[in-house]
Amino acid sequence: MSSIPLKEYPFESKPMICAHRGDTSRGAIENSINAVDAGLATGAEMIEVDVQMTSDEVLICHHDDRLAKGDEKPIWQRTYSDLLSQTTADALPKFEEVLRHVAGKAYLNIEMKDYSGFHPSRFVHPLVDLVRKFGMHEYSLYSSFRFDFIHALPWDSLSVIIRPTTAIASYFNSRSISPVITQKPIEEMLPSEIMQLAHATSFACMVSEINNKAKEDIRKRNIFLSIYTITTIEDFDRAIDAGAKAVVTDIPGELVAYRNKKFFT
Repeated sequence: MSSIPLKEYPFESKPMICAHRGDTSRGAIENSINAVDAGLATGAEMIEVDVQMTSDEVLICHHDDRLAKGDEKPIWQRTYSDLLSQTTADALPKFEEVLRHVAGKAYLNIEMKDYSGFHPSRFVHPLVDLVRKFGMHEYSLYSSFRFDFIHALPWDSLSVIIRPTTAIASYFNSRSISPVITQKPIEEMLPSEIMQLAHATSFACMVSEINNKAKEDIRKRNIFLSIYTITTIEDFDRAIDAGAKAVVTDIPGELVAYRNKKFFT
């Protein structure tokens, strides 16, 4: 990783490649230490992981609200030691271990994925404190579908609101003590309107969600756009044509090679 902070990265000349939950293209478990290390090996500039909190306030990396389908209790109602009775510390790492592996090697996209109904600060503040402890705050992007999590971030955070659907927003609002009410359906809101509501510094969505109105809004307001989750070269080109400065991908090694050839030869 370059020593330059994330806000100084040359996005215009070198779109950023972010490895989605690490690199799982060769069979590593998503969000695992193996996947993180595999993502680093691809040359991707950024690693994305999902972070949530256990009942004993351990920050761990996992995407779904439950460790396995059919589990009676969600992760936020279970202790970390209890969860490890079903899996390993590599497959379900503490976020602290991910920070140890990534610090000084790549930027970090931290998707705040907590599913509890506690106040956002209970999750967000310890998260940011831990990132600062490892010297990664200036090298990290905090992302979420949840408006309340973005609101809880400190003023000097780089943040991205991932465009939620009305259904997703309603799902998280039902679990929040500070629900966010929109004046119109989220599907009808421009990227700038969603960013303003979230107090976010950037915007992310799928390439299929970028229509002509969104493109014009992004161009006119010089919005920093990230596109997820790219799985083909064709969709990478579509994302760049739509104005994306960064892409989150399941094929980071392939895209790093293609990006380098496209932009530097």
